[in-house]
Amino acid sequence: MTNHTKKIIAAALLLTGLYSCQKAEYVKPFAEFVDVYFDADKTALRDNGAGVFIAARYNGRPIEWDVLSKKIKVVAGEGKFEFYDTRNGKVVAEKVIDVKAGSKEVYTLFQPTMDAPVAFIDPGEQEQESPAPAGHIKLKVANYAKDLIPFEHTDIKVSVSYYDVDWNEVVTEIGTIKDIKNTVDQAEYYILPDGVPNPLPELGYNYVFEFVNSDTGQPLLNYGGTNYSNTAFSPTGIDPLPVKNVFTLYMVSKETWGEAPPFIKKGDTFYEIATNILFAN
Repeated sequence: MTNHTKKIIAAALLLTGLYSCQKAEYVKPFAEFVDVYFDADKTALRDNGAGVFIAARYNGRPIEWDVLSKKIKVVAGEGKFEFYDTRNGKVVAEKVIDVKAGSKEVYTLFQPTMDAPVAFIDPGEQEQESPAPAGHIKLKVANYAKDLIPFEHTDIKVSVSYYDVDWNEVVTEIGTIKDIKNTVDQAEYYILPDGVPNPLPELGYNYVFEFVNSDTGQPLLNYGGTNYSNTAFSPTGIDPLPVKNVFTLYMVSKETWGEAPPFIKKGDTFYEIATNILFAN
């Protein structure tokens, strides 16, 4: 058989193979990947001052999860996401999701304290809440810092703090939130005057909390023996800027760098009450 004949036969076989492939069932040459976003910023396993102790598995296997960008890349289709405590491997939350090509799935996890369960929450949960009246703010506050606030019932005295044009600090009490609840689900909205002067202070403004025993009127004291207070939040520092002035906040215990009069001492350790924003609209 000549080389020319061999070439003709090889070409014929190749064409026959291509034709057969066209008639066979189509096999997709690549898998389509989709980014799914899981926001763990509001979990104690992610934000505790000691390290990131939360990781993810997908269909039973560890998968890369950038907790800063919040992104996990998976193949389109149904899959099981598991989130676990890296210290002991215990699953703390799981969700089965049918990931659609071209979609951008976003999920938010919430865990106020290290010993609390991790739950999925709707990041748009507060969007339908009516706005605060003009010149007011609308606050919902949950107390997860009961270990630092020993009162059976606690009121929060709310003040606004800012610097005037002469750089003097101005602190003005604007109202009291009565008998705060221990969970976000139990908490209710309070409407208070916003206390913000016109024009708006150049450096913005903060809301400050003080804590009072509802039954006796006794204030919570710091290590230095004066009324304990914390800078709760600054609306001007929130992105995007809230337009309805409606806020859901939760308070937790946070270990500090060391001994100082403004902190709270518990045992041999010093703490502060940190106020975190869950929702801002």
